Amino acid sequence: MARFLFPLLLVAAGALVVALIRDRRQREQRRLSSLRGSFLHGSSLGGFSPALGLVDLAAPGDAFRLRLPSTWSGGFESSVAASFDCGSGRRLRLDLLTVEPAPASRQTLQDSMAALRPEAERSLESLPNGNLLLKYLEAGGPSADQVVFYWQLARLLPSQPALMAVCAFSVPAEQAGEVFVQADLALLDREIRAASLGTDRRPSPSA
Repeated sequence: MARFLFPLLLVAAGALVVALIRDRRQREQRRLSSLRGSFLHGSSLGGFSPALGLVDLAAPGDAFRLRLPSTWSGGFESSVAASFDCGSGRRLRLDLLTVEPAPASRQTLQDSMAALRPEAERSLESLPNGNLLLKYLEAGGPSADQVVFYWQLARLLPSQPALMAVCAFSVPAEQAGEVFVQADLALLDREIRAASLGTDRRPSPSA
């Protein structure tokens, strides 16, 4: 009897493990979907992110200007790239790119940005300051246990290639829904929307 019972127990244990793995994946997918919806279309958490202790960050050549918390350490490593340690495993990466040949029109640039991500996984806006803003998030990032939130600003410049600024904020996956991370996201969203993009000097290399 025991020799028949043991294989049955193994089968039952295997089925339980498969069910647990499937349940975990489903919970992670629901969590990621919730994070994505909140990031792309959620209400502002500005009340959790006071504009205190912010400092101006300017790219060499003044092609991009943005305010960030003074407690975040880092800066531009070159004329087109910057990184910041935001504490507790959170990091911000900034990259400046040009798009050549230049899009024929602002609408062409907007259409190109829209094609980068499926509509359900991104938001795309035309901001009052003339910049275009694409937002999306990815699970995984530099390591498998991170969530990365992206803001991609773009602007069509007269007689120049389009200029893009890609801001990537990576956080440990288990922290992504925490209030302090959501406060960081609200602060970044507000400041990136207000950022200055584009001068007579442009970054290289091209995108």
